Amino acid sequence: MTSPIPLAYLRDLPRPSSPSTSLGDHIAEVISNDYRISTLLDCLPSTSSPALHSPDMARKPLSHAAIKSFIQNFSLPHSPLQTPLGANDRVMLVLPTGPENALALLAVATYHTCAPVNASCTAGELLDDARRLRARAVLTTRDVAERLELRTLQETLECEIIFVEPRAGGACGLFDMTVLGGGSEERAWTARMRQVGRRPSVLHTLADKSLILHTSGTSGKKKVVPYTLLSLIVGTCAVVESWDLRPSDINLNMMPLFHVGGIVRNLLGPMFSGGSAIMCAGFDSNAFWALSQQIGATWYYAAPTIHQAILSSKPDDISPSHDLCIRMICNAAGGLLPSLATDLQAAFGAVILPSYGMTECMPIASPPTSYRLERTGCSGIACGPHLSIRDPSNIERALPTGSTGAICVRGLPTFQGYEVDPNPDAPLDVSAFSSEGWFDSGDVGHLDTDGYLFVTGRSKEIINKGGEVVSPFEVEEAVVTAARGYVKTALAFAIEHDVLQETIGVVLVPVAGRPRIGLAQLQDLLRDHLHPSKWPFAVVYMNDLPKNSAGKPLRIKLATRLGLGCLTDSVPLFLRHLEAEVPHPMAALSEPIRCARVRVDLTSIERALLSIDGVRNVALRCRRDGAPEAFVSASDGIDAQYLRDALDGVMHGYCIPEALNVVRGNLSRASNGMDFAAMEREVAERNASEMSEHMLLVRDIIANILVADPKNITAASDFFLLGGNSLLLGKLTHQIRKATGVNIPIAALFSNSTVDSISSLIKGAKVEKLGSPGSSPRPGHRTRSQSEKTLIDEEYYNYPNDARIHTQNERGQTHPLTLIIQAMPFVLFYPLKAALTWTVLLFVLTEMAPRLDDSFWARLVSLLAAIAAAQICSRIVAPITAIAFKWLVIGKYKPGKYRMWSAYYLRWWLVNQSLRIAGRGIFALHPSLTILYFRLLGAHIGRHVRIHRSAKLGEFDLLTLKDGCLVDTALIRGFCVEREGYFTLDRIVVGRNAVINTYTQLAPGTTIADDCVYGPHAGAHNAPSPASFAACNRTLILEPHWVLKLLVAWPIMGFVHLVSYAPWFGVIFLMTHQTSILNNGLNALEAVINWFSSPERVLFHGISRVVRAILTPLVRLVLGILVKRIFGLNKARSSASASQLSLLRRYINSHLLSQEALKEAFSILGNHYEVVSVVYRAMGAKIGRRVYWPGSGIYCPDPELLDIGDDVVFGSRSELFTTDRIGSANIKVGAGAMIADRVVLMPGTTIGRQTVMGSGALGRRNTKYKDGSTWLGSECLDDGLSKDLTGDTITPFGRAYHKRKATFFVLPYIFILFVNLLVTAASAAYWSASAVAAAQILRIIDMQQLPIVRHIYQISWYRPGTIYGMVALCFIVVLTIQGIFALLWQILLKWLLIGQRKDGPCPWDRSSYCQRWQLHLVLSRPVYKGFSNGGVLAPIAGSAYYVWYLRALGAKIGRNCAIYPGGRIGLMTEPDLVTLGDNVNLDDCSVVAHINSRGNFALNSLKIGNGCAMRSGSRLLSGASMEDSSMLSEHTLLPSGDVADSGTVYHGWPARPFPGRWEERSVYESAPINIICPICRTFPRHMNVIQHCGHVYCETCIHEAISQRKMCPVCKQATSFKDLTKMYPSLTV
Repeated sequence: MTSPIPLAYLRDLPRPSSPSTSLGDHIAEVISNDYRISTLLDCLPSTSSPALHSPDMARKPLSHAAIKSFIQNFSLPHSPLQTPLGANDRVMLVLPTGPENALALLAVATYHTCAPVNASCTAGELLDDARRLRARAVLTTRDVAERLELRTLQETLECEIIFVEPRAGGACGLFDMTVLGGGSEERAWTARMRQVGRRPSVLHTLADKSLILHTSGTSGKKKVVPYTLLSLIVGTCAVVESWDLRPSDINLNMMPLFHVGGIVRNLLGPMFSGGSAIMCAGFDSNAFWALSQQIGATWYYAAPTIHQAILSSKPDDISPSHDLCIRMICNAAGGLLPSLATDLQAAFGAVILPSYGMTECMPIASPPTSYRLERTGCSGIACGPHLSIRDPSNIERALPTGSTGAICVRGLPTFQGYEVDPNPDAPLDVSAFSSEGWFDSGDVGHLDTDGYLFVTGRSKEIINKGGEVVSPFEVEEAVVTAARGYVKTALAFAIEHDVLQETIGVVLVPVAGRPRIGLAQLQDLLRDHLHPSKWPFAVVYMNDLPKNSAGKPLRIKLATRLGLGCLTDSVPLFLRHLEAEVPHPMAALSEPIRCARVRVDLTSIERALLSIDGVRNVALRCRRDGAPEAFVSASDGIDAQYLRDALDGVMHGYCIPEALNVVRGNLSRASNGMDFAAMEREVAERNASEMSEHMLLVRDIIANILVADPKNITAASDFFLLGGNSLLLGKLTHQIRKATGVNIPIAALFSNSTVDSISSLIKGAKVEKLGSPGSSPRPGHRTRSQSEKTLIDEEYYNYPNDARIHTQNERGQTHPLTLIIQAMPFVLFYPLKAALTWTVLLFVLTEMAPRLDDSFWARLVSLLAAIAAAQICSRIVAPITAIAFKWLVIGKYKPGKYRMWSAYYLRWWLVNQSLRIAGRGIFALHPSLTILYFRLLGAHIGRHVRIHRSAKLGEFDLLTLKDGCLVDTALIRGFCVEREGYFTLDRIVVGRNAVINTYTQLAPGTTIADDCVYGPHAGAHNAPSPASFAACNRTLILEPHWVLKLLVAWPIMGFVHLVSYAPWFGVIFLMTHQTSILNNGLNALEAVINWFSSPERVLFHGISRVVRAILTPLVRLVLGILVKRIFGLNKARSSASASQLSLLRRYINSHLLSQEALKEAFSILGNHYEVVSVVYRAMGAKIGRRVYWPGSGIYCPDPELLDIGDDVVFGSRSELFTTDRIGSANIKVGAGAMIADRVVLMPGTTIGRQTVMGSGALGRRNTKYKDGSTWLGSECLDDGLSKDLTGDTITPFGRAYHKRKATFFVLPYIFILFVNLLVTAASAAYWSASAVAAAQILRIIDMQQLPIVRHIYQISWYRPGTIYGMVALCFIVVLTIQGIFALLWQILLKWLLIGQRKDGPCPWDRSSYCQRWQLHLVLSRPVYKGFSNGGVLAPIAGSAYYVWYLRALGAKIGRNCAIYPGGRIGLMTEPDLVTLGDNVNLDDCSVVAHINSRGNFALNSLKIGNGCAMRSGSRLLSGASMEDSSMLSEHTLLPSGDVADSGTVYHGWPARPFPGRWEERSVYESAPINIICPICRTFPRHMNVIQHCGHVYCETCIHEAISQRKMCPVCKQATSFKDLTKMYPSLTV
């Protein structure tokens, strides 16, 4: 027997037992196999119970049986010239919500494709939609015919216009239909159709498209979503099942019937379950309460804004839990805030179901009906399709439980794809689906272990504040909860910010009858609910939230529509209060919203203040920003806070004066009114008297930073409420440290941000500092302060003022002698070395040419032999010559402190340049030869010492490396720069069995104790590292047996290198093919020169250089990967279990695929792009998408043990130790993480999702770093717990270069590759010109046949020297010209491509700066390819020439600045944003004006004051600055926004002031000297003492210091020449 409710049997079906079957799939299978259900009509009940109710209580409800009967006989009328509509013909419903709309929708969907649209649409919108859908008919009401221009639409599209004519009597919802027409023939046709009736169309079956909807368009353009009848039935049955809908249930519908929620949940759900629905014309809060009582509604489904309005409009005489029958309230069209859900439950006592669905899939999730809000913020469990959280950047990959990612669905009732063409044969757009059918909803969230879904926002709505991802839902919940009573509802949205990229705005809908809450009040209330970094920056007051026609809040493009522009921190607090009109729900997302700043009425404020008891008089005025300021004369006991509390419930928050000053006496008056100046003085004096000394100090510091009036700041004033933010905290800590010497962590200021609490932190730190023991001196070092060393108590006599000595004659950077000497490396050293190579090549060929036969192979072998001999000779002669030069020019280095540009500096600098240019040559072939090289230079090296080939050693005879010590890629040299234009040479001792790891810098004067371990990432002033850190020293990593090296590894590596040169050999073949070297009438030397200088040889010489530069690295890369794959991939294992095969693999790979080899290949293929990921995948690594790789490459001995997620950003010079002495282990880096520059990750390190490993961070072995955490050095700056990690991890770089979503034209990869190839080829050809020029000049001289030069080519004992001199002269001239032109090329390119840089954000996807900068770096490569080691710049480092080069690039540099005197070029990536004072010394440090936080690129200027110094390995981050005479010691990082205090020395990562007084130690520690000059560190010559402070100096030193700085270099007191007194040395004995 057929049931009156056909689908009732589905209620008894068991839930799917297999997790592989969803509820939707289960229902679809049952429906498809049920022969009774094949049409929509088959699903409709036939009971006599009510189905549709009208809000008009005079109309009878329409029963289920009447609906079914109406539909069975339903047929759309048509005009005489039109054919009847058939199945899948499109019919648009343009009807107001009500019973007629509901019945029409059911009837049309039964036979045709129903396309409901908003009846409030415009004529243009209706025409666009109808054209897009190819509508055959429009079903509407007669009263909109003119407004919607239906006749025009009919003529344009030739479609049918059918009017619904509601019946005047009987049950609600029934209607008749007529067609639009004007002629008598059409009217007669309509009458005839009524008389004879119309034959119903063919019923739709399950596969037909019964419904077409448009997406809500909240994130952009609307899309067309088609539904098959089967998907509609399955979705509705899933709603009925999950919400337990029964025939007795009555739904109260106030949602529109042109969105999926209203159709499936509020119409089809009640129809299929046998229940009923009250079809209201729209939302009316008053009607809700009346209808709920009168008809007895049992549930409703609505958007959050409707829930809020219902609660706000509750009549006083109704108790919902007692007077209504509401058992269930369901949420739609937006996230239900937990606070609102709690309020609904408390009011109605009903089940609150925060369900989840969307146009493309309805439903998706819903809690069970037993849910009691026990899982705050959840949206329920899957109740239809399969549900999965997947990687937002790669939805092919599922994420583990608990991970936040893209919410994806699969299976019915999920739609099949977007319609792009109404043609039924046209394919659907399935680009949003994965290959396995997963549809990306566009929302982000996570699933807990029980399968409950938590939606955290839409990916496009996430706010990116300075790289921190903020969920708007989190902000809204905090605002509504904290400001309960003030705020009815809120909407958070993103506003453009000049520094942070985006900041947080919030729309506030005030509670009716209550004043608006001010921004300062709101932030104060949020203190216990939200981290200060997530507080709203601006508020916009509106009477309701901006919503679309379905009631869904619209936050996309809201700031643009409001016209807020780009905000800055300088915008005053008052000007961040705005008010706006509520836009129409049908308004386009591009339509502006009227918005203006709020206004204040001083008269109203005055009246309100005077109404307070105890207030005698009031004086008001507006400040510059428009904010009110009040002076109140009041009786005792009334203070500013009392007045604010009294005004709180009376006036808008922004009208309550923040500057509310209480005066005890009468208000001061002047002749023209109130005397505000006098009142200000009185208030300031009283406020100051009530504050302690520390409070006054903090007050003045805050006022200075925020540009605020100190008199308005009290002890209770809050830094954040006054306008401070997290970026300004760096300045606050700096100013406090500068004024008090106390270093307060930034994290402490977040929770202690009032003047009073900050002063308490200062007092507590001072007490702790006084109570702690002083730092113990290191053995063998005196601990007296600088003052004690220089103070003179003996009698002195007055030194006449006119006895000044010749400080003006002191040699400086631009002295002619200095310039001449410092030009020598550039002009002479490298050209002489290159000339030697070519001279040897010529003479070897000259000797071999007469002995050759005329065969090709003889010529080829002789040429290759000559090339090899020349290279070997150069590698022997150059380093030995440099060693001899060192001993001749400077001898043994003398420890001491020396002035820059002095004679000793120039000698030291020349020796250092000669050693650098000569290189280690043949001594680099084996570690034992390298140690011999160091010993020849004077180093004291014990036995069994291991030194990595990349270690940087210098000033060798000052170094002592004792037995058994290990040195990785560290810096150990006896040289360092000092402040005020000095440098120091001193000894370094590394004890027995000590271990010096990577990124460790040892300063001169350091003594490392025996068995100590330093690094990774350490300086001389750090404590030793744990002993276990020794395992990551590269010299300890196991290697295969020497037999395997000899018989397997070296032959393979030799073969690969030989084959990689095959293209070059091919060019050499062409160069020597069918040619003869000897020539009749010429001797052998002349013949060789003539042969080399021929046009064919010149051409092939250039081609050979180009081929070797391009093809050799790429062939070596391919062969290296091939060898790696043949030998197999290594696996994670301990060293004890490592086989010889695995050691052999690693040894071969470390040479064939070394960091240097990869870097050379990637410079051709593109350093930062997907091709690098492809190579690493080929090497066995797991690499995600859109990874940003560094230009320097990364160190990783086992790429196959890497697991890199999507959108990871790498900084330069990172080292990933997948293998150490203990063993090998995987390194995992989560999606969206950032691995900044100089990061070291040990084996087994796991970096969480969106974790930031900041500059110099150290990832410890087998340690997991939490998702979202931030690390700098070894310190955790943020544990990530307060971050919302739900957003898409894609970076601006990924959006621009991979998604092609940028505001400018993004250069395609093929163009980048072309430029790389072109620059590499051009650079190789350019630097080959010197040899070509030398050969041509020698040939020209020979052709002149002049007697004076003819003998040069004749055989003689001096001929080699003569030829070498001529070749060298040619090389000197040509290379000098080439070097100068290369520098000019780079400078010209900088100004053409980049121009003058400016501070501000430059994200990859919104600014072309990064693309132009990268292009400039590529085109500038000739500068770094010439002059061998170090490029063109290294020979001029530490000279005036380098300063001139930087100035040409835009840098502002003072006098006598030594930039990279050690010869290693540091980083100064944005010279035109850098300002250097006088006498600044920078040595191999990083001065980087950009910050790249996960691809959020920004530029900030850097300033380094007079007399500052940055030692090797130090780093100045973007936005930091150094005051005069400050210094960063080795391995020191000054973070962004921080300031190095004047005269202070910093150490550590991040930087901390050196404890106690910094002592620039005397190098004469064993000498019995009681007094030393603090500047030159020697016994004072012609001793001078400063009278008022007693510090003693050499006469020359102090005169130069005073002439430049006008202060004492030790105590920084102001000083002039008249303060000097001469002291006889005998008085100090």
